[in-house]
Amino acid sequence: MKTRLFFLVLLLPALLLADASFKYVQIKGNKLLKTSYIYDNLGLPLPKWYQFWKPKKAKVNPKIINSLQEQLENLYRVEGFYHTRISKTEDNTTVTFLIKEGPYIKVSHIDIRSDYPISKLITFKEGERFRANKFVEIKRKIKETMLNAGYCNYELDAKAYVDIIKNSVLLKYRLNHKAPCFFGLINLHPPKGISKKVVRSRLLFKSGDPYSLEKINKSYSTLSGLEAFDGIELNTRKKENRIDTQITLFPKQKPTRREVGLGYETNYGAKAFFHWNRKNFTGDAKKLSFDLKYSQREQLIRNGFFWPALFKVPGFDYYMDFRNSFSYSKLTYDNFEEKKLADRLHLLIDYDWFSVDIGTGLEYIQIDKFKDVCNISAGDFFIFYPYGELIFDLRDSKIDPKKGLYLSQYYEGGIRYLLSDITYAKMLWEARAIYTWKRFTVAGKSKLGVLREYDNKLPESKLFYAGGAFSNRAYSYNALGAFDANCGDVGGRTLVDNTLEVSHPLYRKVDIALFWDATMISKSTLSFDLDFKHSLGTGIRYNTPIGPLKFDVGFSLEDKSQYAIHFQIGQSY
Repeated sequence: MKTRLFFLVLLLPALLLADASFKYVQIKGNKLLKTSYIYDNLGLPLPKWYQFWKPKKAKVNPKIINSLQEQLENLYRVEGFYHTRISKTEDNTTVTFLIKEGPYIKVSHIDIRSDYPISKLITFKEGERFRANKFVEIKRKIKETMLNAGYCNYELDAKAYVDIIKNSVLLKYRLNHKAPCFFGLINLHPPKGISKKVVRSRLLFKSGDPYSLEKINKSYSTLSGLEAFDGIELNTRKKENRIDTQITLFPKQKPTRREVGLGYETNYGAKAFFHWNRKNFTGDAKKLSFDLKYSQREQLIRNGFFWPALFKVPGFDYYMDFRNSFSYSKLTYDNFEEKKLADRLHLLIDYDWFSVDIGTGLEYIQIDKFKDVCNISAGDFFIFYPYGELIFDLRDSKIDPKKGLYLSQYYEGGIRYLLSDITYAKMLWEARAIYTWKRFTVAGKSKLGVLREYDNKLPESKLFYAGGAFSNRAYSYNALGAFDANCGDVGGRTLVDNTLEVSHPLYRKVDIALFWDATMISKSTLSFDLDFKHSLGTGIRYNTPIGPLKFDVGFSLEDKSQYAIHFQIGQSY
């Protein structure tokens, strides 16, 4: 300890001298360009908002002060200011740049001559300040649009004629789309142990299809989703109107992954968990996994197996994946405890804009009541049911969508004497719509569930509940039961769950959101005459590569004392 303290004392003067070798930078006189924007473009970020002990000034090495002035002049020129004058003053601690912006270059006229509709992509308006970065970005969007539309031989001539005397710019766009292109030869080079069939099942194009850059990018993502490769090389070569593709895949060097940890889950509280999976298990990108989870309310053991491209659908270009999930769980509710042994078999098609999931489920459920309340049925239940789910996903992103539509339909049913103790039908429909306008993202979600039992009663966990991070956020997970039941913990047979949310960027990767949720649950089938329970709330989203990290607080409008806090990773729209 004494030795560490000695070295810290020795290093302190050096650290102070090192800090003294820097100077603070001040920007003054700017009007149209924000100071924070200028600092960011100069590579001089201000201290973070939580670094309250630091002065809210940027620091710079004195050796690059002269180059900073040149960078400032170039920045203003790129932003359309050709008459800006910048001077600097210095003292022992600070360098100050004084900016006289002067008049900026305005867009005087936009001349478009194109045999393909590109007017909506050219977002400049006459009288607007000309910005070189925006001009370059518009060219990039036009090129991307042409490639996604299948025109790989297009000719684009985009020019900006700047008149610094009149402070104006004439924009000219000339486009000839020429003949469309198509995919030609597709050469696949998978690693040993993985068949070409598995790789082909993840491609969203085949030989002879119209060429699309978007399909290539999405195919790269679907191949990555197999988690069987350490690297993917997807190269194209153009021969007149034909695009040949070569795909080389590199094997996974460490196919086994283990995770052990402690965490927190909004639905169940503090938890301990263990996860093990083996990628490319016995080849062909198959996956085997095991999960253990323990919390005060839930204990879970689960085994999963995934086999991609098990077979090709006759008469179609789609491949069926196979997945099986076997689990044992014990879940504690307020008034009863449920033990469940379950197996669920899936046959899946997961294509670009739609997915299909059909299969069978088998559940052995044991319900033990803590006390005699409501009409909760205790005992043993054996349920066997076929099910099917169809999803149409027209969103611009599955991770963090900003516009588009999402529609899903789910059907499930059991027949008594055909392996099941109960005859029933369960249906669930969901629709989502997302739209972004001027950095405001508006998202709406509506869910309708209907359940009918024809003989006997289903266990409570098979009925409808609401509340939680993906439902009414004034309540904890599944805290809302049927409103017209004698006990709030009883599940419903009719569910309507609506959400409307508006979000807007707050600071860099952080967004702020306001939301409204409304829920109705009835103990009867096709009963819609009950009042809704409403909630209002606000939330913070921190955007990450795997989706937003969300923190929400919701408050009930009917009961002022009712509120809930939710954490989740991933977008619910």
